[in-house]
Amino acid sequence: MVEFLEGKTLSKYLLDKYSKNPNGWSFTLFPPAKEDNGFFGAYIGGPDETWQLKIDSIFKPSPIMLGAKADVDAGRIGNLGGTISYGYRRLNQKVAFELLKVLSESTTGNEEKDRSLDRYLVERILRPISPVAPVQGESYAEGPFVLTNRSQLTITSGQKQLEDRLSTELRKLVRNRYSSYG
Repeated sequence: MVEFLEGKTLSKYLLDKYSKNPNGWSFTLFPPAKEDNGFFGAYIGGPDETWQLKIDSIFKPSPIMLGAKADVDAGRIGNLGGTISYGYRRLNQKVAFELLKVLSESTTGNEEKDRSLDRYLVERILRPISPVAPVQGESYAEGPFVLTNRSQLTITSGQKQLEDRLSTELRKLVRNRYSSYG
């Protein structure tokens, strides 16, 4: 039997797992399939386990989400994220100022220059900072979140079945919370 965790319970569980070992994590989001009622999918994983999630929206601060442990090769999912692992990176005042400076220059409209600034941001500022367990009252950069196309993922039939179950259960949660939801 697959155990589903919802919302705050899921977030707390994943944060506790992350805090025990903040290295080697990935967070990959992908757009909904046509049959998913607009629910986004995600894989979040660390060295010990990967979770498959369904999220009602990535456009609001507190989305409704549901997840279950998935039989996924976390290393393959993590490879989609490129060269830097997901995590919380503590920002001191100097790093925060440099980040803001680079970000303010990154909207030039020149695609090549913007990519160069993005590489600088990752390689020179974020990569050297190791992921840590967050502590309340400190400043952090969180990420990267990888948003990819579904075609970039190799979803097995077992993962597809779990995705369908998560979508069905999330639809029930949304209907219970919002009675006018179709």
